[in-house]
Amino acid sequence: MPNITASDLDAILNLAGQVSNTNLEKIIDLAIDCLNLYGNLDLPNMSGTAESKTVSLESREKGAVFIVARAIYYSFYKGVESSTVGGLSVSTPDLMSNQTVLAAVKEAARQLAEIDVDYG
Repeated sequence: MPNITASDLDAILNLAGQVSNTNLEKIIDLAIDCLNLYGNLDLPNMSGTAESKTVSLESREKGAVFIVARAIYYSFYKGVESSTVGGLSVSTPDLMSNQTVLAAVKEAARQLAEIDVDYG
């Protein structure tokens, strides 16, 4: 099983060190917590010393964690941002008010919760 670190999330989101490893670790743990909540799963949280924590997950678990971590980063952590361009106001929605993102989080959890069936 691959080990996941904050550096992995940093690379995937192309943050180039803009967010501390401690905060990225919190995002990864929150992603795991959301998957556990919505999928009734028991994925472990990261362990170790802050700034160098790791978690070992199966490939599909890793995929789900990164999908949810991305949603959390852009919808929770980064927060609601707004700007005005040419008289138009543009804002980034919060995760809890974006049903499409929340549905994607729940779908990732649901798929992880499904039992693998071998038909062979």
